[in-house]
Amino acid sequence: MTAGRVPGRRPSRLRSLSLRARITIGSTVIAAVVIALLVLVMRLQVVNVVASATETLLDADTDPYVATLEVDSDPNLSPPGNAQFVAVVSPTGEITLSSMPRRLEQSLGSLRTTPAGTSVVELGGSQYRVVVEHPVNQAGRWTVVAARNSQAEAIVVDELTTTLSFTGLAILLAFGVASWVLATTALRPVNRMRREAERLSVAPERAELPVGPAQDELASLATTLNAFLARTRQATERERQMVSDASHELRTPLAILTTQLDLAALDRDDARALAAHIERAKNSVARLSRLANDLLTLSRIEESERRAADGAPQSATTWSDLGDEVMAAVDRVRLIASAKDVTVDFELEPPTVADGSDGSDEPRYRLDTGGMAQLVTNTAGNAVAALPRGGTVLVSWRAASGEGVLQVTDDGPGVPESFVPVAFDRFTRPDEARTSRRDPDPTTGGVPMPGGSGLGLAIVRAVAERAGGTAALRNLPTGGLEVTVRVPEVRDAPAVRAAH
Repeated sequence: MTAGRVPGRRPSRLRSLSLRARITIGSTVIAAVVIALLVLVMRLQVVNVVASATETLLDADTDPYVATLEVDSDPNLSPPGNAQFVAVVSPTGEITLSSMPRRLEQSLGSLRTTPAGTSVVELGGSQYRVVVEHPVNQAGRWTVVAARNSQAEAIVVDELTTTLSFTGLAILLAFGVASWVLATTALRPVNRMRREAERLSVAPERAELPVGPAQDELASLATTLNAFLARTRQATERERQMVSDASHELRTPLAILTTQLDLAALDRDDARALAAHIERAKNSVARLSRLANDLLTLSRIEESERRAADGAPQSATTWSDLGDEVMAAVDRVRLIASAKDVTVDFELEPPTVADGSDGSDEPRYRLDTGGMAQLVTNTAGNAVAALPRGGTVLVSWRAASGEGVLQVTDDGPGVPESFVPVAFDRFTRPDEARTSRRDPDPTTGGVPMPGGSGLGLAIVRAVAERAGGTAALRNLPTGGLEVTVRVPEVRDAPAVRAAH
């Protein structure tokens, strides 16, 4: 079954048409409705205008006779003009003057009792618009009737309606053609974008959708898609580089492990030598395991960032819970530092609490306790590994204005300045100073082993950015290194209490 279709329902014919055709048809239909309404309104308006004009003419036909009868009881009435239908009926019912058609003249008796005003009379399939006036003089109540055939009105209205209809059809046809042309012109950039998108499969590294000079919706769409393509290319390049770097990192310990196993096979008859080779092989396996765990940690952090970008709900942890985790992580680092007589201390600077506050407004950060443990362990652990015997590491966690600040400082040799800009990149290590201080690895015959996997600080930056913060590193003027992680305070996420 095709995705996105409802079973048993066929797509409408309109949806199967091109976007240009749908725009043209839709706009033409709307224009047709508007033109039809305009023709109807204009027809009604013309009907009213013609009727009003006819009534004005009929009033003009009756006015001279009404004026004469109002002042003269025995008038000498002049016959009406050509094509004027006028009749005058005396108070006694006698037709004094008439130019009416015979059929209409026969209905004058009934019009005597009709109130003054305008009416429509139908006789033998013909309609007449009639104006009746009742002037009064000493002789009594007279009746003056003027009439006009309504067929002339209908002819004028019908001819005008026909003219308007043909004009509307012509306008509609021109509008349809114009809509087609405009839609074709407007969608031309879309066709260029489509052709360029087809090239993505051939040369995705160089392809870019064209952005037109106009600052319209299509330009915004092209800009957004180009930004998406750039992010996709960066992500692809990052993944490709990661695979390449991971392969390079795995090659050395695997080669060492292979050599150790070969030596163990040669010394299989010497129990002490075999045990030493096995121990060295276990250390190589442990290093490979740490590398795999670091890669898995980075992958999980990036996955959580993608879920957060898609709108997944995120919780926040209070300052005190993160402070508890800092102390616990420092205790774990001290176990490693004790073997080198390195001192690891910590400082906590809690936020200022207003008088009378119950602590419910304690700062919260979009950083869980597991993330804080990774920050402290990686930064402080790196410092311990790089320091000579008797060195000192200080871990501080404080609430600054609107953010939480984690700082790890040591009194070691620092790192080369050339390493500072790339310190948080994956698989990068300082080549001098700190690595030169590492003790020889007894499992490799006294040869100093390379540093860690080069992923520790990369994980620190990933955790900080997942919390919406930043990570920075600098050499101290007095000697030593300082790593600073800043995470912003949040107000809109539910607080999560750490389980202890």
